[in-house]
Amino acid sequence: MLDKYKRKLFPFPSQDTLATISSIGYALFIFTSGVQMDLSMITRTGHRAWAIAIIGLAVPILICIPTIISIERLSLPVEYQIFNATAIVLPETVISFAVVASLLNELKILNSELGRLALSSVLVSDILSKTIICVASIFMDANENQNIFVLLVSLIAFGIFVPLFFRPAMFWIIKRTAEGRPVNDGYVYAVITMVFALGWVAVQIHQEFILGAFMLGLAVPEGPPLGSALVKKLHFFGNCFFLPIFVTCSMMKADFSKHFSSKVVMITAFSSLFIHLVKVIACTIPALFCKIPFKDALTLGLILNVQGVVEVGIYG
Repeated sequence: MLDKYKRKLFPFPSQDTLATISSIGYALFIFTSGVQMDLSMITRTGHRAWAIAIIGLAVPILICIPTIISIERLSLPVEYQIFNATAIVLPETVISFAVVASLLNELKILNSELGRLALSSVLVSDILSKTIICVASIFMDANENQNIFVLLVSLIAFGIFVPLFFRPAMFWIIKRTAEGRPVNDGYVYAVITMVFALGWVAVQIHQEFILGAFMLGLAVPEGPPLGSALVKKLHFFGNCFFLPIFVTCSMMKADFSKHFSSKVVMITAFSSLFIHLVKVIACTIPALFCKIPFKDALTLGLILNVQGVVEVGIYG
């Protein structure tokens, strides 16, 4: 019944148009998130952030994938067995810099010691998780007509070329900008155009469109004059206007008219809860070993377990 009303309110052709337009907002959101990342923080990050990030990412993957596969094979009939727990576990284990930074900003603890540790940990984890997802997507989506080696080489070349070429280009733009003066609008619009151009290139190598936006965002130096100008220009249209439409369009894809057995629903819910529980424990325990008080360590584990629009985009 709900699906019938959705079709009346949003006919299928209009849904495609709306989804395409809203995806632009999601790409701009990912781009500005990359712009706000300070990659130099990785070199300044102490052993605590590295330990929390690596253990908090690796342990859920190593534990949850075999566990979920075993549960599915033992409990579900063949027609409901997914046999690809990687596709379930990886989105659930993603720790997004944009989501965590937004949460810390809302809680007004962005500049606290706990906030800085969480931001350092999520920066390392976000880079690692995106690398794992990109490589895993090649193996999961490839077929007999595609050369996995060629796709891997293309992905590596893309990851090397974007920062190697565009990072110096961004500093060239900054040098061409007089001190205290705003960046020329022509340069800003050229960078925005490159967001979509690199997104198209990412699609050609069988990656998500947003990979190009994220990689270019990392190539932009954080802060004024260029990084601040791009964030200021894109914040309204990307975050405030198009992004809510993107979330709405993503939720419209949910089909509540489908009925599954109670066993399927229970196992799916258990899998999700199990993954998040493992994530919280995997982030809390290394924090305790780093002599962080239990209350702060548990809070850190919960912060690094938060999910938001990035996860909605992954599932979409």
